[in-house]
Amino acid sequence: MLRLGIIGCGRIMEQGHSPALQELTDQAQVISLADPSPERRNVLGGIFAVPAGSQYESADEMLSSEELDVVDIATPHAYHEAAIVSAAKAGVHIISEKPLATDLDEVDRILEAVEAAGVKLCVLHNYRYGPPSIKARELIAAGAIGDVFLVRMEGLGGGHYKGATGFDPDWRTKSAKSGGGCLIDNAYHSIYQAREMMGSPVKSVFARVETYTRDIDVDDTAVLILNHENGGTSILMVSWGVSAGGAGANEVHGTGGSIAFHRDGQPISLFDNALGEWSSPEPKADYPNSFAGIMHDAFDAIASGGKVPTPGAEARRNLEIIRAAYRSAEEGQVIEV
Repeated sequence: MLRLGIIGCGRIMEQGHSPALQELTDQAQVISLADPSPERRNVLGGIFAVPAGSQYESADEMLSSEELDVVDIATPHAYHEAAIVSAAKAGVHIISEKPLATDLDEVDRILEAVEAAGVKLCVLHNYRYGPPSIKARELIAAGAIGDVFLVRMEGLGGGHYKGATGFDPDWRTKSAKSGGGCLIDNAYHSIYQAREMMGSPVKSVFARVETYTRDIDVDDTAVLILNHENGGTSILMVSWGVSAGGAGANEVHGTGGSIAFHRDGQPISLFDNALGEWSSPEPKADYPNSFAGIMHDAFDAIASGGKVPTPGAEARRNLEIIRAAYRSAEEGQVIEV
């Protein structure tokens, strides 16, 4: 049984991580937590029955006081580096929310600390563990749609995911805490999914990243064109500035057919070019909760000494594409990755 400490008791920890951790009590037990907000410590302490003596204001205080095997980090992006480096120096394995950090220099310092300490680091690319995503990758690997040449993902909405009231509900809209807006936050998931669905690394990116409708100091709209090494193209659109919402397109197209997510109310649909018709494969997963799926594999790897899903180097590649997209928008040109 792994002894787990929580760093960051915000809304994503309460609504995303906590239900997953409650499914995985045969692998890990939450024994301590750290957060500067007494209100948030009280909420998460209540969920996991963590006594007051094992609730701390800071990660450093928790790490120096508790015997831990692993920490689960869900702080604002700009605070990831300090928490991860402290955990690594304490010899504690790490599960971290995405993005790993706000820039590549921070990531490189993180990776150096993790390697020096000999601990494992898993970054939560959890969307790839959703049952429809798992099924899509299975279909693609089986050749059901031929060679993938186009991925299209659109997520247009009217606002950001709010943080907890006990801290700062709008921290995602503040550059000093978030490192960027909808691109580094929402498009992050689209990028790693596009890379995996295409089955090919990103070679270059052209992007438009703007703040059109919201009074914030980060981007509220981003449009990316990714050129993959296999010649395929991914087109990604995200926004916090479209109050009406968008179509929510999520499609993968190949030479032999197409895959669509949430078409006509179905989690996943498959179009076979030869048959000229749609079908609805059934998505299955051991853990319908995507956080539970990736955490299960991470805990298993930590316990067995195996390879974690989404190690730090993989998360760095995703952030490299994001920083290239910001640069592309600033310079108005295609940026090689």
